[in-house]
Amino acid sequence: MVIGIIVTHGRLAEELLSTAKVIYGNFEGCFAVTNSAKSPQALLDEIHSLIDGNQESRCIVLTDFFGGSCCHVCMKLRMERDDVPVITGVNLPMILAFLNKRDTVPFDGLPGEIIGRGHHSIQLIDPESF
Repeated sequence: MVIGIIVTHGRLAEELLSTAKVIYGNFEGCFAVTNSAKSPQALLDEIHSLIDGNQESRCIVLTDFFGGSCCHVCMKLRMERDDVPVITGVNLPMILAFLNKRDTVPFDGLPGEIIGRGHHSIQLIDPESF
C-alpha cells in the first residue's frame, strides 16, 4: 500500500482526512502532520519518522501550498529522499483520488493522477451551463 503524509498549517491535514473518512469510509495509511508549534527541523524529523516507520510501503507527501513553511520543509525532504514525491496544493478531491487510486495506479503515475483530479475539481460555477 502507498502511504500518504499530508503536511499543512494548523489542523487542515487532520480535517481533510476526517472529511475524507466521511466520504470514503475508514482507511489506513494516511497521516496528518501539522507545523503548529514545531520548528522546521522538528517537522522534517516527524515526516522522516513516518516514512521510516512504514518502510514496507512507498510514500507520497502532500502539502497545503507552494512557498509556505510546510512546503519548504517538504522541499528539503524531497532533496534528501528522491523516492518520495511531494505535491503541493492539496485539496479534498486530491485526497480522495489518492485513496481510490493508490492500489491500482502504478506508483510513478500516481502523482499525475492526484494532481489531475485536483485541477479538475477547481471550476467556476456558471448557472448558464446547468
